[in-house]
Amino acid sequence: MSAGTQVSAYISEETKAQVEAYTKSHGVKKAYLIEEALQHHLQALREIPKDIIIPSRLVLTGEAMEEVADYCIAQEGLPTEALRALFRD
Repeated sequence: MSAGTQVSAYISEETKAQVEAYTKSHGVKKAYLIEEALQHHLQALREIPKDIIIPSRLVLTGEAMEEVADYCIAQEGLPTEALRALFRD
């Protein structure tokens, strides 16, 4: 792999830990792992029909989030601590 452009990104602590564990156990550099992961992801986006790709994250409006909260509470009774923490964030 030749030298290229440096890219900076914020990732979660959990993802960082997983990257570090993988690179340590497999003896590869982080840059190599990230380059390979991006190439695989971009290839998948090119080859998989757009209508069957499920986003890994959903962004809700405030109104939609309230609807989800109301539905969850109605289905489950009192919200769990995990649900409360989710809505606090």
